[in-house]
Amino acid sequence: MIRVYVLNVPEFAGLIESAHRMDHCRVAEGDAGYTVIESDSEIIFDRKEMKMKPAVWYGIFTGGLEGEIADFGRDQVRVIGTNRAL
Repeated sequence: MIRVYVLNVPEFAGLIESAHRMDHCRVAEGDAGYTVIESDSEIIFDRKEMKMKPAVWYGIFTGGLEGEIADFGRDQVRVIGTNRAL
């Protein structure tokens, strides 16, 4: 299971919108101003698709993550499931 906790601020709106477009992702309102993105399979986010500036891109996991960052490049990040929280 993968869980990405996204702070509900305009800078991260593209991350939530991207997850809504992925059939394998579930998006739900979390506690205290966060949205939770969940998936049973890997999630790949694309910075350019989300129209995210690099400074925001490198902070996309500020809200927290349950899973493992398998690859984190300049324009794409791949998250896979693990049994531990990071």
